[in-house]
Amino acid sequence: MLFLIGFAWHVAASFAFLLAILTPNWATYQVVTSLGNITIQDGIFYVCEYVSTTSIYEITRCVSIIDIDPSNNTLEILKYPLSMASAALAISCAGLSIIALWLSGIYFNRRTRDKYTQCFLISVSIAVLVSFLTSIAVWILVISEVLALGQRAERSVFRWPMWLAVGASGGYLMAFITMILSFCSGLICRRKRGSKYHAETQF
Repeated sequence: MLFLIGFAWHVAASFAFLLAILTPNWATYQVVTSLGNITIQDGIFYVCEYVSTTSIYEITRCVSIIDIDPSNNTLEILKYPLSMASAALAISCAGLSIIALWLSGIYFNRRTRDKYTQCFLISVSIAVLVSFLTSIAVWILVISEVLALGQRAERSVFRWPMWLAVGASGGYLMAFITMILSFCSGLICRRKRGSKYHAETQF
């Protein structure tokens, strides 16, 4: 039962984190460049320059961080090493989440609860823990990039994908704690069964 709760936390956190990293507008701020003041919408995989606003929608010009040439002058609008690091960590976190879900499926399909099953549970717990730490590193790097550009890390700067990513980190943490409790519960049950069997054989 505890593992099911942890699995539910992990699924919710994975979905939230994937939605967050696929949304371009994590932070909105103005930077001073050689071309003047530019409003930037910074994301994990894209950085967008605000162009204009109509009565219905905003017009922005976006470029993929992966496609940016580090020698290009447009790097005045972002810190390239921090942006690449956050993008790489986001991909790693998403991959680890998928691996953890796959291992969870194997765990569900095992009917016996033996030491091999416990190994699967440990593997899932480790993957979830690393996902938790990696997701934290992603939004810390985004905050660091905002600070490195001379901006203040105020709440008004960050948009809902940032807060969704923070919430996803909390979901990963809850999943890890619940799975550890499930692992400890399994160990206690195994020891009780072993003690009972030992007492019966002695009798």
